[in-house]
Amino acid sequence: MAEKRPKGNPERIGRLLAGKSKSNVLGSRLKDLEIWQIWDKAVGEAIARRAKPLRFIGGLLTVVVSGGPWMQQLSFMKMELMQRINDLLGDERVREIVLKAGKVESEKESLAEVGYHNPKPVSKEQEVWINSQLGDVEDDELRQSLRALMERHYQRS
Repeated sequence: MAEKRPKGNPERIGRLLAGKSKSNVLGSRLKDLEIWQIWDKAVGEAIARRAKPLRFIGGLLTVVVSGGPWMQQLSFMKMELMQRINDLLGDERVREIVLKAGKVESEKESLAEVGYHNPKPVSKEQEVWINSQLGDVEDDELRQSLRALMERHYQRS
């Protein structure tokens, strides 16, 4: 059975990200997303063109790889890749890597496939809502990243 949403008022995103919430699950999941940001640097350009992180849950990183020879090569490099990723994260978050054969696309290709060529502009109402949600976020870089994420959401919906 699906877990019911707790009753009460929603919490402001700045409070959740600052770790002032009763549940710090969001902050932990956001930290997990850093893997996608550091991937190219951690694995190098040659591997990054042929392998991409697919999902990360509970310390298990699933990576999609473009072909058999690369699957074999990366299977020998799992421990080294895991160490590089964890070093860049500054934490031992990745405990295991699983390789999965599949098509590896660049970000531009995948966005073009789903029709994100010409995003629509964000409305004034949406802009006001975004500003109200980000009011408590003190870190400039984080605030800018969240703003871009929210704007992209509205542009694509």
